[in-house]
Amino acid sequence: MKRRTAITIAATGLFALLAIAGPAIAANSSVKISEADERYSFSPRTTYVNVGESVTWTNDTDAPHNVTSDSGDELVSDNFGEDETFDHAFSVAGTFDYHCTIHGYMTGSVVVLAEGVTPPPTSTAPASSVPSEPSWPGIVVVALIGLAAGGLALRRFRAAD
Repeated sequence: MKRRTAITIAATGLFALLAIAGPAIAANSSVKISEADERYSFSPRTTYVNVGESVTWTNDTDAPHNVTSDSGDELVSDNFGEDETFDHAFSVAGTFDYHCTIHGYMTGSVVVLAEGVTPPPTSTAPASSVPSEPSWPGIVVVALIGLAAGGLALRRFRAAD
């Protein structure tokens, strides 16, 4: 009986740790600046973070770009070149629309949610071509379910003896 209680407590602790650490690990977001069909773009066009979290823009093109707020001065970067980045931490909730002043057609948005609100997933893949890869939290959840099912099966197997 003591062993079963210890295993239950350990599994509960692991689950609680993942529930707490999961949002902290996924705290920051990234936006890639890329080129397709001779046009530059921010990808994803809309990204979500919580108050206090950061977004990192990475220039994956050979042209300079910048990140500039459509209104206000929340986002203001210098021009940054190939393989360079711009980071910004958001201190208030809201939607922050931005553009590249060099390429005015390049637009994007950062939606900053209140602390503790779970942001929706952000897809950077084109809608029709790339299958999604499993994320590590999903793999962990599947592994925990497998462990729980295995534990139940082992318990029934031992009870049958």
